[in-house]
Amino acid sequence: MTATLLTRLRDWAIDTFTCESESEAAGAMADATRWGWLPALSGVSVGADHARSEHLGRVSGGN
Repeated sequence: MTATLLTRLRDWAIDTFTCESESEAAGAMADATRWGWLPALSGVSVGADHARSEHLGRVSGGN
């Protein structure tokens, strides 16, 4: 039973994490890049807006 389970797990992993064609692989890499960087860039954008508003508040004399 353990050998069968490991074989099924290996087959599932190979089917899940391998691509059939170059265009499918390119699409998978684009998705990984897009979803990997999107949260980080969102945080940078929010941080930049916060820093800008703090700077403008201090320059104009407000707290």
